[in-house]
Amino acid sequence: QLDAGVQVESRPETASVGTSITVRNLFYNVPARRKFLKSDRVELKHIYEAFHRIALAYPHIQFELTSDRQKVFHLEPQSSRQRIAQILGKVYHERLVPVEEQTDPLALSGFIVKPEHARKTRGEQYLFVNGRFVKHYAIDRAITRVFQSLLPEGSVPGYFLFLEVAPEFIDINIHPTKTELKFEDEHTISAIVASAVKKSIGQFNLSSGINFDIDPELDALQYTPPTAP
Repeated sequence: QLDAGVQVESRPETASVGTSITVRNLFYNVPARRKFLKSDRVELKHIYEAFHRIALAYPHIQFELTSDRQKVFHLEPQSSRQRIAQILGKVYHERLVPVEEQTDPLALSGFIVKPEHARKTRGEQYLFVNGRFVKHYAIDRAITRVFQSLLPEGSVPGYFLFLEVAPEFIDINIHPTKTELKFEDEHTISAIVASAVKKSIGQFNLSSGINFDIDPELDALQYTPPTAP
């Protein structure tokens, strides 16, 4: 047990397999920090979002979220598609289109949201790299360009994409929260993701107005793993 960062108690105790975290009276001893907290409703929304990111990254693990003694989520181990539907609603079973690509620099899997279900506001853009939720603006822009002619004006594409990249090709130490990263070759990674999304749009007949041949730009890319100095 920790109290204001100090361990006040530690003892063996019988418990089920897994991790349980309980937070109470946050910032009770830091008034300057506490006054910046928003309303309970807004802060709970932030907690939901953090919970969603972790639960989406690990669909094979069971998760529960309880707030004020009320169980908000109970997520059984499922596939990625089922976990998305568990969190956002059963209607997402029909809204998702699979994306899959395997190349030398990365392995890509996940889903895009069908254009007719795109939202006017952001919030359905989930990118995970090696099991960690991140924001990557070059990849987001590349996906947006692919969807540009398919979406109503002002709408943004939704996606749930999972990338596996060798750790030595990424740098996660560019932001304190570790929600941003840099790839060694961002242009190649972004082009591969955009090409995979475009291929899925074509395979599932989401549009007839796009040329789904391989991008000449992507075809010309030569990915060469770095050599040791």
